[in-house]
Amino acid sequence: MKNLITINMKTKSICKIAAMLLLTTFAAANANAQSSATTDSICSGSLNKIYKISGLPGSTFTWTFSGGGTKTSGGTTDSITVNWSATPGIDTLTVVEANTLGCLGDPVKLVVVRLAPPTVVLSGTDSICLNSATTLNKLEMNFTGYAPWSVQYTEAGTTRSVITSSTKYNFNSQVFTTPGVKGYVATTLTDRFGCTGTYSGTASVTVFPKPTTSAIIHY
Repeated sequence: MKNLITINMKTKSICKIAAMLLLTTFAAANANAQSSATTDSICSGSLNKIYKISGLPGSTFTWTFSGGGTKTSGGTTDSITVNWSATPGIDTLTVVEANTLGCLGDPVKLVVVRLAPPTVVLSGTDSICLNSATTLNKLEMNFTGYAPWSVQYTEAGTTRSVITSSTKYNFNSQVFTTPGVKGYVATTLTDRFGCTGTYSGTASVTVFPKPTTSAIIHY
């Protein structure tokens, strides 16, 4: 009787181990059946972006993606070229490989985030006397998008540049040696991802001339 109990206990242990192995195998099979997915980011409105995979010799490929882009070439080979929509959003680029025997591989996916372009608005006015610079930080740039931003602007026709992570950036003028109204206009803008953006607004500094005093006359 004791031997029979021992045999039954061993049998139950073997059954538990077999069940665990079966569950592990099933889980692994399901994991392999899942589509792989990675994430990429792209500037919205990007053109002629090439996506490529490495497949088996002789395989054919089927590429699909959601409606945020337009295929310009490829799509049946191991690569595809896409023009992405200028509207920010998220797309999923999917490719399925079929080998020479017609067997299909698991879908491979790339989540493509179309990034919103940065913006900068230039504003502010100030006034100074000739041969001086502003000191009150009344000139201002307001940014949106992904910091840091790199912006070029003209200051009375002279090109300046700045890199900042502040959404509100205040600055002063150079020293002006000629009177008049000195204008500021942004000319280029890029964000952390290299996406180019839009710029608007103007700023100005009025430079007052110094008085011209006559010679001292003795009366």
